[in-house]
Order: sequence, then structure tokens, then C-alpha cells
Amino acid sequence: MAISAPSADELLKTLQSERPNAGGKNTLILVSLDSLPESDSDEYWIELSEVLQRLKITFDAHIFQISTSEYGVLLNVTEQNQININTSLKFDLLKLIQKNFPDFFGMVDQNRLIRSIDLHLRHKNAVAYLEHKIAAASVAKTDGGKLRNLREQDIERVREVLKTIGPEAFTKLFIKSQPIIALKKNQPPIVVMHEYFVAMEELRRHAFPEVQLRGSGNVFNQLTVELDTILMNLFRAFVDKKTKASINLNVESVFTQTFQKFQESFGDDGFANLVFEFRQPDILQHFDQYEVAAATIYGKQGNVAVDAIHPETIGVMNLGRVGATMAKIFWQQGAETSLPDLRQEIEEMASKGRILILSRVDEHSAIELGQSLGINMFQGFLVDDMINGKNK
Repeated sequence: MAISAPSADELLKTLQSERPNAGGKNTLILVSLDSLPESDSDEYWIELSEVLQRLKITFDAHIFQISTSEYGVLLNVTEQNQININTSLKFDLLKLIQKNFPDFFGMVDQNRLIRSIDLHLRHKNAVAYLEHKIAAASVAKTDGGKLRNLREQDIERVREVLKTIGPEAFTKLFIKSQPIIALKKNQPPIVVMHEYFVAMEELRRHAFPEVQLRGSGNVFNQLTVELDTILMNLFRAFVDKKTKASINLNVESVFTQTFQKFQESFGDDGFANLVFEFRQPDILQHFDQYEVAAATIYGKQGNVAVDAIHPETIGVMNLGRVGATMAKIFWQQGAETSLPDLRQEIEEMASKGRILILSRVDEHSAIELGQSLGINMFQGFLVDDMINGKNK
């Protein structure tokens, strides 16, 4: 069952024909429930419909269905109603999730649950996002069949892919890197290091194209641990000790035999050019284990970065307390208004010697704002284009 609402195509047409400065709505709110499994419960869909209908009636909003797990809400946001809209909508959605998917409640990324796009500032971004979603849906429809949730057997399929095509081909096809640059005003970018990771979507299309990764809960976590193992086993084949690099790991992956072999292969001070990134939610959930993991990494002269810091959670974690030398702040919808309000917290982190990186940068305004806040390191698709000469 799904909610009856105009499609993503209709939303795209509306955005293309109605600009905010021509009397159109000024804000697009994306409601994303893609971290939840698909539900066959009529009660769930009725309750979700009621949540969106309340929003429609109370704030004169227009509701569109982008996919079965994502909805677009067009409305006018003012200084007076902004907090009320975000708070009431988030509360209703979290209550719905707690009732229908209690096992997934702690896994919901609240920063993805609701994302606001100011159409005065980011109209082109909203249009581009919808065009991408419509194109992706068209490809999925062409492939045919309903996607299923991830299973434990799929993790074995990843191992089989590695065994079948071999480490060299696996590395070439599925292990990617992304540059992290230092960029000061009026100076050319300098590549500081590369982050290496397994390209999840490419691997999914090759190993289990019939699977949707969203809503897979603990099985998805098991998959990421397996990918940590693969990345560490292959790492030395394409990165030597002198290369400055970062890798993103689960905290629990540090306590595996694979990590033990990994650190032994680098020698006593072999981590000097490595940064180990741990997601902020993972650190908070496994804090005792993290402290031991961080101490082990520093014992090998390595560095630790706290990854996945959303603007709304800046300051929640004491970086000095967790012993992190770096912090990655995510650029996301609404960051242009929320980050300036956090100038004091950002400057305090920098003053204490923390290296701050603005990640997921996809527009020049992110770099301009970051630099105004004293952030001079960046990562993201825009940075990729800058380094490749596609975007000056």
C-alpha cells in the first residue's frame, strides 16, 4: 500500500513552473523513510497519511510522492512557523517509527528524516535532485522486479565475488578514493590525502542487484564490517606506508584478527600517515570499545577522525574527550543557515587544535561559508571536479 499523492514528475513540473519569487512555495521539505523496511501494514500507511495530511491542512502544504519511502512537501516557511513545522513533523514521524518499527528506532538518521531546501537559494539543487531520483526510478523499473531486503546470505555473495574475480579486479571495480583538500582563499587547492572506501552501490549492482540496502538493520551493519575486512586485506596492495590516506571503519572492526594483521603489516610506527575515521553515532554507541581502539591507533602513531558530524550535532561530542585530531562536518540541506549560528563552537574546536573538514561539499557556497568559519579543508563531489579540472 502507498499514499495517494501526485508523483515526483508532478513535483518537478511544479518546481520548474513556479518559482518562489513568482508566487510559488518557498520551501521543499524532503521526508525520507528509506532507513525503514517496506511495510505491508495498512495501519502504518494510514497513520503516515494522517501525519502528512495534518501538515497539508495546518500549513497549506502540497504533498508529492517521490518514491514509496520518500515524500516531497511544498509549503511556505516563515520565521514564525519554521520551528513549529520541523518540530511537529519530526515528532509525529518518530512516534510513527517507534510504534511500527521499534527495532529500527535507534538506527534512524534524523538529519535525513527531514531535510529542508530553501527554494530561494537552492532551487537548482532541488530540481537536480528530483531529476536524479526520477532517472534512478526509471532504471530500477527497467531492471524489473521488486527489490528485497538484504540477507545474511548476501554477505557470503560478496565473499564469492572477491574469490571469483580476484583481489586485483575487485580493487579496480569496487574500491574508490576521494581527495581531501586544503583550500585557502585566493590559493590553489592542495590535496592533503585520499579517503579509501568500498563503493557500496557499485558492489550492490554487481553482487545482489535485486536487493535494497535500506531497511536492512543489523544485517547492513554486518555487511559494513565485512567490507571493512576486505578493505583492510587489500589496502596494502594500492596504498604504501608513505601515502597519506584515511579509511572509515566500524569500531568493532578494530578488534578483529584482520585489523591485527593490518597493523602488523605497517610496523610500529606505520600508521603515521593514516587517519582512521569512525562515525559519531558508532562512537557514542560503543564508547568503551572506541577508547581502546583509539588508544591502539595512537600507539601506532596514527590519527583518529570523528566522521558524520551533522550541523545539528556540532558540540554534542567533546572531541578532546574522545581523543580525535580531526572532525568531519557534513554539508547538507539547511547547513547554510545552521552553521553560522555555530561559529563559536566551530572556532573553539579549531582553537584546540582539531582539524576540521567540511565533507559532502557539492556547491561553491559550502566552501565560501566554510572558509568564513575558519574551515580550510574540504571533501565532496565539487572537490572531485575541482581536482579533475571540471570545475574551476
